[in-house]
Amino acid sequence: MCRERQNAARSQLPGWLLCIVDAGLLVASGLIHLHFWDIAYRHVKTLGPLFLVQVIAAFLVALALVVTRRLIVVAAAFLLMGGTIVGFILVRTHGLFGFKLGFTSGLAATVLVIEAVAMVMTAATAWVMTRSARA
Repeated sequence: MCRERQNAARSQLPGWLLCIVDAGLLVASGLIHLHFWDIAYRHVKTLGPLFLVQVIAAFLVALALVVTRRLIVVAAAFLLMGGTIVGFILVRTHGLFGFKLGFTSGLAATVLVIEAVAMVMTAATAWVMTRSARA
């Protein structure tokens, strides 16, 4: 009986570790967006509040990932990061809600990389979770 529990715990370890990494990436994205909101976007109509929505969503999804380790939460993390990247691309190219970003700071490039890595990692997490569920 104990050996069965140990084997079950070992099989869940990769998914658990991936969820922690995913949560860390979400928190990093949220903290950078909070910084952006604080230094520049708090006074931008419509777009400013969306930065806070991203921060809150990133923190809540990160917490849910660590607590629940559910596939639906992994999917939510993937979509949140993807949506954030799409928002950045729109603001940088065509504009969004009447705001067009004319330049990209180094920190914006950093958060873009973090979000892209988060998408890859959440996809890997989903793959590991679905694969271990089949086994």
